Amino acid sequence: MMLMEPPGFGSTKMIPKNEVMLRDFHHVCLLVKDVEKSAESFTKMFGIGPWSVAPYNSPASRANVYGKPSGYKLKFANAKIGSINLELVEPVEGDSALKDFLKKRGEGLHHLAFNCAPPIDEELDKWKKLGINALQVDKSISDDRRYGWAYMDTEKLLGCILEIMCLPPP
Repeated sequence: MMLMEPPGFGSTKMIPKNEVMLRDFHHVCLLVKDVEKSAESFTKMFGIGPWSVAPYNSPASRANVYGKPSGYKLKFANAKIGSINLELVEPVEGDSALKDFLKKRGEGLHHLAFNCAPPIDEELDKWKKLGINALQVDKSISDDRRYGWAYMDTEKLLGCILEIMCLPPP
């Protein structure tokens, strides 16, 4: 099997602004039914932690699921394993692609997340040109709607979902 290098790989050539290029890995996410219980198990069994646990609320005015406005509540836990960020997420309330995934597939790997340059809408347009739509888009991480994150419909293509994150500056 021959491996192909993506455009610009190993070179200093500039990547065109209209191409999707995943280079800046952010985290791996496991979908769980109970964030605290799962984090505790990771700590007790494998020494992973400490964990940062936080609720996350998104109003329907700032988020959509399958293209329709939808508010929801999630709970996140994050820990470092060496240089890798591990995220646990629990759907708490409301409709979300996460809740649907949990019903269909159960707990386990949900997505790999990558940083991308804002604005999020331009990044989503690049993916749409490739025939990949967003399952869920959230723009509630900042007052500035150029920033947000989205779960992309890549499960059939890659075996998992990819998340793109356009984060505001620290």
